[in-house]
Parts: sequence; C-alpha cells; structure tokens
Amino acid sequence: MGETSADPTADTGRRHLVVTLQLPDRPGALGSVASRIGALGADITDVRVSSRRAGVAEDVFHLDLPAVEGVDTVGLLLAEIGHVDGVVAPSVSYPAPGCCG
Repeated sequence: MGETSADPTADTGRRHLVVTLQLPDRPGALGSVASRIGALGADITDVRVSSRRAGVAEDVFHLDLPAVEGVDTVGLLLAEIGHVDGVVAPSVSYPAPGCCG
C-alpha cells in the first residue's frame, strides 16, 4: 500500500480519512468500490476523479469510517476495497478535524 499518516481521531466514534485509489477506468469500477466501502458502514462524503490515463483512474475518496475499539477498521476497509479487481490504494491520510466533509 502507500503512505499512511498518524490518525488524530482514532479515539472517536467515527474517523474522517482520505483514501486515494487507482482503479481500472471502466464502467462499474467506481460503483464496485463504493459498494465495498458502504458494506463496512463507511459514509462517502466526497469523491473526485483526479486523473484518467492509460486505462487507470485515480479517485480521491473522503470517508467517515466507524471506529470500533480493538478493530483495525482502516485495514478492513483496505482489504475490502482490495477485493475489486485492479484496485490499489496508494495513500490513506487523516486530515485535521474540521478540515473537510
């Protein structure tokens, strides 16, 4: 995977994170990723297609993910997204509280 920064909101009920994904630029790929995100109870607060080239789209998702004590919900999220063929999560970051979404 890519870089991950420290999570300043890990002790709250939900955490806001930004996940940048590279996925196949084909119909249904974005919907498949969104379904996997929703299956974990995460809320997509924003998604942007930041680039498309050579059959690959780079999408930036802002998510509110439930925080569950003792459970690596970010790891579960990345594993779930990883079940979509061709998807790579090059980075996960935790923006400062109140900055976005």
